[in-house]
Amino acid sequence: MQDDLQQKYLASLADKLAELKVLVRGFQQGDMLTEPKLRTIAHSLHGSGATFGFQQISEIASAAEHAGKDELTVKTNDLIKLLSEVITVFSPPPANVQDILIIDDDADFAGSIIAGFSQLGGRYRIFHAGTAAKAQEYLVKQLFALILLDLVMPDRDGRDLLREIKNDFNLPTPVYVMSGIEKDLIRVECMALGADKFINKPVDVDALIGTVDKMLQKAVKRELSLVPMGSEHKTDATGDKKPDLLAKVSVSGMTIMIAEDDAMQASAIRQRLQKEGMTVDHASNGQEVLGTMHSKPYSLFILDVNMPKVDGFEVLQKIRNDPVTMYIPVIMLTAMGSENDIIKAYDLGANDYILKPFSAIQLVARVKSLLKKSK
Repeated sequence: MQDDLQQKYLASLADKLAELKVLVRGFQQGDMLTEPKLRTIAHSLHGSGATFGFQQISEIASAAEHAGKDELTVKTNDLIKLLSEVITVFSPPPANVQDILIIDDDADFAGSIIAGFSQLGGRYRIFHAGTAAKAQEYLVKQLFALILLDLVMPDRDGRDLLREIKNDFNLPTPVYVMSGIEKDLIRVECMALGADKFINKPVDVDALIGTVDKMLQKAVKRELSLVPMGSEHKTDATGDKKPDLLAKVSVSGMTIMIAEDDAMQASAIRQRLQKEGMTVDHASNGQEVLGTMHSKPYSLFILDVNMPKVDGFEVLQKIRNDPVTMYIPVIMLTAMGSENDIIKAYDLGANDYILKPFSAIQLVARVKSLLKKSK
């Protein structure tokens, strides 16, 4: 019954939205008779939003209701924007219309995809999230027929978001990963995490839209196979085994070198890896790494990109040019959203990258994965 009431409430928002747009335009033009009407609608929405499960409507409407005259236009426009989003997200799509979510911080690229799908006779509704946080807001509200996911987001690593979609949220939605990082290791990892396709950037938008349209219009029912907890392998749709990158692997006794100029960050990494039984050495700059990298048989290097004296790229290059260390795995630590740094790191021979800030679980998983492969 509550769902029926909520749908009726959503239907009523369209009229209020239209009225607010007319009234705020009149207020901007100096019609003072519109002010009490604006506040009346805001008051109504303030009282009703939370009742029907839309707490944010109540909060934004309250701000508009109590705004001073000089802020009323801004606060009302905030309310108009929110109502438009709520109506779009929560109203059921027309019959046979499928929803697609684009998770990409490149607004121009997302716009080109949206424009392309708009030419397909209204068969799709396209939602755009420029950050992982915005994507999560959409994902908890509705199901999508397809997710197009950029690998490097300004606030998260796309691989972590992919893991949440496929494992934590356990969504059956197909995910196409898009990336300018052309490395087999990344492609394999994304496919192992559940990606349905890996597309290299720059993307041929017309070809992508054609592929997606053909796939979604087939309406073929796919059976989902459940893998028991603890299984060391996953299978894809063809029955082929996929490697489980988080399978247990012993790292006890291995020696790791961390090059990180932030002492607190280095300490946190060191403690977490030591809990796994590893011996961890710390260098505060690149020059220290170069001076000590032959002192022990290191199993893996973790290098910050931005370090004093000698940066992480130069250290990586020297590690790869040295016959003693050239095959030792290297993980690069880089700032959020720095895709150019990531591409440069791979070109110089890095095995993996981790975007800052990162979780301890993520770090250990990446270290174990590389050490497992290097055995």
